[in-house]
Amino acid sequence: MDRRQRKTRQAIYDAFEALMANAHYRDITVAQIIERADIGRSTFYAHFETKDDLLEQMCVEMFDHIFEGVNEHCVTHADLRDTDLAGILAHLLYHMRDTHSGVCAKLLHEREPHFTAYFSEKLAVLFARKVCDMPQGVPADFAQSVLVASFTQAVSWWFSSSCTSTPEELAGWFLATLKIA
Repeated sequence: MDRRQRKTRQAIYDAFEALMANAHYRDITVAQIIERADIGRSTFYAHFETKDDLLEQMCVEMFDHIFEGVNEHCVTHADLRDTDLAGILAHLLYHMRDTHSGVCAKLLHEREPHFTAYFSEKLAVLFARKVCDMPQGVPADFAQSVLVASFTQAVSWWFSSSCTSTPEELAGWFLATLKIA
């Protein structure tokens, strides 16, 4: 992607984030994003097919280096390149708190289906890769489902309490509560 395309994409992200500060995701329209970003309709659609595609691409940009284990590309939280589950979860929490103007917190709190589905799917894969010590007889898909729901709820609680604990603390509490650390 060339510099002009990156600037346009950033303008779209910034417009979306600004709109999210004052409205629910479901109420934001592509027309509003286009107007706020000061771009043409065809320019928006050259980058994203839909508003949901915009949201998914933001998630990919924010999370994939964490979920896919390509942490050497992270410039914002380079000290959290650990491959243990606590380090990965803390890294994820930093990104959710510190990037995209709190959009993740709002989407999670609103239980926005596209964000929640993306986040849950990635968490399920992460937990499948990193959690090996489940009690005998516990089906893997059940364990993944419980872990995803529990972590998602823990993150929602963390955001509703204004992130007063550190990401490392929350990750540690989560793992200690589940006794899988």
